[in-house]
Amino acid sequence: MVIALLLFVILGVIVTLLPGALLGYGCVAASGSMSLGARIALVLFTAGASAATWLTLVGISHMWRPAAAILSFAATAASGALFLTIDVYKRRAPRPPHPAWQVRS
Repeated sequence: MVIALLLFVILGVIVTLLPGALLGYGCVAASGSMSLGARIALVLFTAGASAATWLTLVGISHMWRPAAAILSFAATAASGALFLTIDVYKRRAPRPPHPAWQVRS
């Protein structure tokens, strides 16, 4: 009985986190040409929207709605921040310096 409960709780956490993580990645991927401030605002807006969606679902128990909203917000914001950091690092990666013994032409 306890194993079944843990299995369903773990499955619920996965079902709650996965859409948020995909939303965060998709938001960063779709906003490639925007400024950094606008991209951060868009990720936070998307995280809030995903959390609000979990609060309005009918099939979820009233007891679990706040936890699902918090998990979804955290997953979307963390995923967006991670992929935004990777994207910014790729764009601003320093070029290796030319060795001193190499002559430029």
